[in-house]
Amino acid sequence: MNKLKILSIAPEPLCPPVSGDQKGVFGYLNALGRIAELTVITGVGSTTPECSFELRPIVPRSAFRRISRVNYKIIYDQVLELKPDVIILEQPVLGWMGTLSKKTGVPVFIHSINIEYLRSMATGKWWWPAMFEWERFAMKMAKGAFFTTDQDRQIAINKFNLSPDKCHLKPYGIEQTALQPSDAGERERVLSRHGIDPNDKIFMFFGVLKYLPSVESLSIIIDEISPRLNRLLGSGYKILVCGGGLSREYQARFNELKKNNIVYAGFVEDINEYIRSSDVIMNPALQSGGIKSKVIEAIGQNRPVVSTSMGAIGIDTTVCGNKLQVVVDNNWDMFASSLIAALSLKGDTPQAFFNKYSWEGIAQNMYDILKTSI
Repeated sequence: MNKLKILSIAPEPLCPPVSGDQKGVFGYLNALGRIAELTVITGVGSTTPECSFELRPIVPRSAFRRISRVNYKIIYDQVLELKPDVIILEQPVLGWMGTLSKKTGVPVFIHSINIEYLRSMATGKWWWPAMFEWERFAMKMAKGAFFTTDQDRQIAINKFNLSPDKCHLKPYGIEQTALQPSDAGERERVLSRHGIDPNDKIFMFFGVLKYLPSVESLSIIIDEISPRLNRLLGSGYKILVCGGGLSREYQARFNELKKNNIVYAGFVEDINEYIRSSDVIMNPALQSGGIKSKVIEAIGQNRPVVSTSMGAIGIDTTVCGNKLQVVVDNNWDMFASSLIAALSLKGDTPQAFFNKYSWEGIAQNMYDILKTSI
């Protein structure tokens, strides 16, 4: 049987993947490329990685690249050349490209990482109603859509008036298909880079620190969680923060906070080795929208996560064992106590977690849906 020919359109520079969203798109596409004939069109800033698909970084960078008629012509010509069986738009804001389907006869699907109008509304953007109309238009024009969480899927069905049978689930995933063996010396090597005693207990937070949800979580850690941990533990622990994009204001604050057991590691090449070198991962998120990729990544590395309720939305807790501890939003006393209690948790991440959240399984399910829908 011939492989399905798929064209994915992701106008942002996709490689190297840095943010959670970029990792999520690259991860599932790399798995999908192993079972399909996949070509990915992306921004000219992308590098060419070792991957399973053909990457074409041909979309010019501009403020209007998502609505550019020039870019539309570039992509239209690619469709005529490649003759794909199906097109996947990696962002709902690209929905106007659904007209490609009318011109070429190739069905278009949308991959929705977040419900964008809700994220715009939550961050106080005055133009969120326009985003709502645009997103609804895009979803209705598409042959189908893939959503990161069932909550997002239900919102799309109810708010955009979509048929349930065209709305599918495609969660955030990880590369591992099973628990990986540990490296006994890794923790000492990683922590020594930052002058941290490997015997200290390490509470870690990571993210792209120029994004509002991450900045908000960072403020909570500094103002709410750190003082409580200091009162409860006093010493023998560190709060390790990883991620690029930190503003000068926060860099100055971190310089002052070193004495309060907070260490800023900056952007790190391999976030997984830092996760494995920590004891507990914290996720004090208070904004909704999509799945919190850091939670999935941490549990995949066999580390417990303490999260707010908002930060755990969309995650199937039934496959996490005791690795996900959920605390009521804004209860920072309980959050700090739960971080300390998580130090004593025993047991590994269940295989059921990897069965659900590996890119391999996610891509196969997506492939089957595409094949039966077109």
